[in-house]
Amino acid sequence: MNEKTFTEMASRFLRASLDSWRQGNHAFAVLHAGVGCEHILKALLCRHNPLLIAEKGDQSFRFHSLGHGDANGVKPLSEARTIGILEAFKTAAVFMRGRMPVDERTFRPFADSRNGVAHSAYLDDMAVRKVIETGVQVVESVRAELGLDPAGFWGEYTNVFADLSQVASVPAPAGPDKRPLLEPFAQQLAFAARERARSAVSVALNTGLEAASWDEATMSSELEGDVTRTALDAALVTALRIEGSQAGQAAERLLVEYGVLPLPASLSSHEDPGVLQRSHTAVTVKVMIASGVIAGLVDVQGRHRDMPLVDILIHLDQRGCLISSRASGDHVWWRECPACGYAGNVYGDLSPVPCRCDAWAQSCIHPGGVVDVGTVESFSCPFCGLSLSNRGEIVTAGIESRTEAPEEDW
Repeated sequence: MNEKTFTEMASRFLRASLDSWRQGNHAFAVLHAGVGCEHILKALLCRHNPLLIAEKGDQSFRFHSLGHGDANGVKPLSEARTIGILEAFKTAAVFMRGRMPVDERTFRPFADSRNGVAHSAYLDDMAVRKVIETGVQVVESVRAELGLDPAGFWGEYTNVFADLSQVASVPAPAGPDKRPLLEPFAQQLAFAARERARSAVSVALNTGLEAASWDEATMSSELEGDVTRTALDAALVTALRIEGSQAGQAAERLLVEYGVLPLPASLSSHEDPGVLQRSHTAVTVKVMIASGVIAGLVDVQGRHRDMPLVDILIHLDQRGCLISSRASGDHVWWRECPACGYAGNVYGDLSPVPCRCDAWAQSCIHPGGVVDVGTVESFSCPFCGLSLSNRGEIVTAGIESRTEAPEEDW
């Protein structure tokens, strides 16, 4: 992760964004534009000082930048955590000294829309053109600030990148692959998952209420309320798990068919531009389709405003009802799901790593001078069915890949 790598990846993702726009795939256009913009902003920060992109509290990137990446206890550079797109924009704007073409208020909808792909998979079509134009405008200004050759950066879009109408009219390159484009298929599967989930949740709602009423004549009002809530909980979770599993399997099949999966097992290979782009594509498709499951539930909630469907999920999430127990041979902990926002189960193993108390001149509180560090291997959401089974996908999805795990948290 350095200036050269970031600029190369920015160029690659911006071209991919304009490719997607030309093909009418707005969700992917926003995703790729967001990733590309984030990369070029970080390239500018690296030119001034690589430490500027290190996320607060993550020491690994700092150690690598200072030449201590091989020290005991320092995470691999591929697992270092860096700042997000909005923080990168705000810091880059300082160095631009008034040359940044938009302010934070104008830029924020672009950042929100890029994140919106990950959280809802459904964009505001009325605003999508505007947010992409904002992102392209920022990218071009930073490109000029870095002194990058425009033709080398924008490629075939050099003369049209600023006008999305002209981008849409650029002829598609001829090629031997006659398969339909991946993005429309993914969107179709997302909407299909939404339709199925809507139907399944509706049936679950009716079944839960019916089951709760079977012995209501013999129950007190308080007990009746508890039974109704339990019946709805069970029916709703069952419907979501079935639909989430089907949606996840559909996403996997699509990604395998298009050669996106399987990804290399080695996390170091994630730094390869081609593998990185495949990881982004895999996560986007999986999140897009999994988001359809929760969107179906929200649709039913809109039709039955008297039924606390969303409140049920929030309650289950806060109580940790769907958090898995420790699996045999593995450890499990929890992270926010990038598709639905609820708590998903993260699996991995613990490894003893020497602490750095001596290096920081602190009195050591760790038994034997070691800390247990969890390495995330997979992610599974019990609410929407999102499943990430490759460490490259974990990193791409923004899920913390390593974490110190106090004993009481396991």
